[in-house]
Amino acid sequence: MQRAAFSDQIRLVTDCQSRDEVVSAVSQLLDGVALSPRPDALILLKPNLNNDLSALTGNATDLRLLAAVIEVLQQRGYTHIVVGDGPNVGVYRKKIDVFERLGVRALCVHYGVECVDLNHAPTTEVRLATGPVRVARLCLEAGFFLNLPKLKTHAEAGMSLALKSLIGCVSGTDKRLVHADLPANIVALNEAIHPHLIIADALIAMEGNGPGDGIPRRADMLLAATDPFVLDLAAARLFGLNPNAIPYLRVAARRGHFTEAGFDAVARLEPLLWLDPAPPRSALARLLDHSALAPLRDATRAVHGQEWARRLLHRLHILQDVYEAQDARIERLWLDTGRCTRCGLCLDYCPLGLDILAPGFNFQCPPCLRCLYCAQVCPEEAIQVEGDRGYLVRHFARYGDRVRRAAGRRPQVGE
Repeated sequence: MQRAAFSDQIRLVTDCQSRDEVVSAVSQLLDGVALSPRPDALILLKPNLNNDLSALTGNATDLRLLAAVIEVLQQRGYTHIVVGDGPNVGVYRKKIDVFERLGVRALCVHYGVECVDLNHAPTTEVRLATGPVRVARLCLEAGFFLNLPKLKTHAEAGMSLALKSLIGCVSGTDKRLVHADLPANIVALNEAIHPHLIIADALIAMEGNGPGDGIPRRADMLLAATDPFVLDLAAARLFGLNPNAIPYLRVAARRGHFTEAGFDAVARLEPLLWLDPAPPRSALARLLDHSALAPLRDATRAVHGQEWARRLLHRLHILQDVYEAQDARIERLWLDTGRCTRCGLCLDYCPLGLDILAPGFNFQCPPCLRCLYCAQVCPEEAIQVEGDRGYLVRHFARYGDRVRRAAGRRPQVGE
C-alpha cells in the first residue's frame, strides 16, 4: 500500500484495494491523533448518508470505512461510539429508512454502537449567512467528532466533501434554509461546527452528474485532515476539479480560510485522477430551484410530489432522484458456484471481511449485514438475490452495470 503525507496538514493513503487495507489505513490515519484520554468519551462518527443509494454508486460513505473506524476505535478501548447523520428530508415523505437500506443500522448492531438520526436529535440554533438554523447538539457537544464524508461531484455545489457534508448536521427541513445561499452557508456552517478530524472516503468516488445521478469511479484512496477547508481545496486539485469552479471554495477564500502559501502548495499538486465535473444545470432547473420559489414549491408539493410528476421531472433532468417507497424483502442470498470465477472482488468489498467463498458459507446468518456489496460488485452476478426486491429493482437497473465496471477496474494514476 502506498502512503503519502504531501503536507503537514493532509495525509493521503492510496491503493486501498481491500477491506483489510482499509482497516490498516484507518489505523495509521488515527495514529498520533489525540482522540480522548477517557475511554468512555462520546465519539461521534458522521458518515455521509444523503439518500438510499449504495456507497458503491459513489453517493454514500462506504461501510468498509465506517466498519474500519469502529473496529480501530474499539480496539483502542473506546466504548461510547455513536454513528449519526441527517439524510435528505425528501426520503421521509416516502417513509424510507436510509440507515436500514444502506446497511448502517445492521453495522451498528453488529458492533454494538448507537445509531442516531440527526434530523430527529435534540438541537441548538446556529446562525448562518442567511439566518438561523437548528443543528443537532450532538455535533457541537461530542467529546470527539470524526467526519467521514464521501467524495463526489455535485451539480449545485461543484463538489461534495468535508465542508458540504456538515449539512447533515442541520435538523430536518432547516436543510432547505441552507440552500438560500448554499456557498455562503456551507462556509458559515463550518465556522460554527468543528469536527476534530476528517477521514474522507474516496474508495469509490462519484463523477459527472452527482450527487444522485452520477457515475461511480473507483479511486481506492482515503484523505485525512483536521482542517476541512484545506482538505476540500487539496481534494479538488488532486481529483482534477477546478477549485475556482466550486462556489463555496471561492467564498472560503474571501473569508480568509486559505493562506497564500496554502494556495500555492495546492497549485503545485499533480492530479492523481481526473473526475468529470458535474455538467451545468439547465436554466429551467435553476429557475425552479430558486430560493424565491420555495413558498410556491411548498404550496404545490401535493402535485409535484406525486410519483408521475417526480418521474417526469427526473426525465427532464430537473430532479436527480426518484425515491422508491417499497422496501426490499430479501428471502435468500446464495452463491451460484457455476457462475463464480473466484475473482475475489466480493471478499475485498465485504465490510466485515467475511469469507463468502468458503464452502458452506451461509448468507442467512449473522454477521452477514445483507448490504449486498458482494452481489453488486460480482462481475458474473454469481451472488443471487431472491425475494421481493422492491426499490432494488430500480437501483440495480440504474447502477448495476456502472457499479460492476467501477468496482472491477483499478485506478491508474493520472488518468
